Amino acid sequence: MSDSEQSAETLARWFWCGVIFSLLGLQILMSSVAVFLSSSDPSNVIVEGYYEQALSWDQQRQTQADSDALGWKSAVTCGSPEGLQAVRKLQITLQDRAGLPVAECLVKGQLFHHARAGEVFQIRFTETGPGLYAAAIPMQRSGLWELSLVASNPTGTFQEKKKILVKAL
Repeated sequence: MSDSEQSAETLARWFWCGVIFSLLGLQILMSSVAVFLSSSDPSNVIVEGYYEQALSWDQQRQTQADSDALGWKSAVTCGSPEGLQAVRKLQITLQDRAGLPVAECLVKGQLFHHARAGEVFQIRFTETGPGLYAAAIPMQRSGLWELSLVASNPTGTFQEKKKILVKAL
């Protein structure tokens, strides 16, 4: 075998080994990018304590039945955006079975946009009047939001999920 043939064979070996390693490297790079994109997307969410929630299903149903037995009703109003952060005033009105305001409640909630379920706002409402509770939340996105509301006072604990449609300006 001549030197030129041996040189051409060595060059071919290097070329094909380079092609194989380049394709393997490209596969590793694409897999890494896919893992990064899937784990950093705020529209995908892993529900914390999902298994424990499934185990306590009967208890959750009883809690909801107790809440329904109170006969309370809630209404949610969402104000216009204000300031650079588009802070909106979210107001809750609570009434009992007779239509009277439910006062002196500790009202908390969790709010998230359906397109970004991974970004959950923990809200604590303050009482602004009898049966009126308000909080300021940076709701910049238009679209469908979901509010999980929990209101409690010595009479009982009320829980409800509300959908809020925020229209674009």
